[in-house]
Amino acid sequence: MNTLFNRICKIEKYFAMFGIVVLTLCIFLGAVSRTLGKPLSWTTDIGMLMLTWSTFLGGDIAFREGRLANLDIVVAKFPKSIQKTLVVIIYAIIIIFLCSLVYLGTRLTYTTRFRTFNGVPNFSFAWVTVSLPCSAVFMIVTAVKRVIVLLKSNDCSAIAKM
Repeated sequence: MNTLFNRICKIEKYFAMFGIVVLTLCIFLGAVSRTLGKPLSWTTDIGMLMLTWSTFLGGDIAFREGRLANLDIVVAKFPKSIQKTLVVIIYAIIIIFLCSLVYLGTRLTYTTRFRTFNGVPNFSFAWVTVSLPCSAVFMIVTAVKRVIVLLKSNDCSAIAKM
């Protein structure tokens, strides 16, 4: 199970990096083509697609690697006996929020399924909006995994060692 999870994480990281590269190339190509008087309208649309996927996948990568801002300073002010419970409550709130993102993102994706890009005909805008629920699912897996590690450990700092 861990091997599968690690492979998925690696694929996610490569896809996010690929998206940033494609985004950069599309924006550059679009700027050059406009300068030459032959604008390519599809570059903005593909750039937007890559931006959303890279941003949300990057959010999960940062969350998984512990690179997001956190409340360690606040949690450290509480007695050791309460810290673990407090961190579990914080993660429960995060998981509830992410579940709402999955639900609302899925509804948004369904709503935008017939909307198409201006520069790319027959390509649904839902491919942009589906990045939100997909990435939220990845973040839920990360949060649940962190809670399991925390519950098995006696120390709140065990999460940082994931």
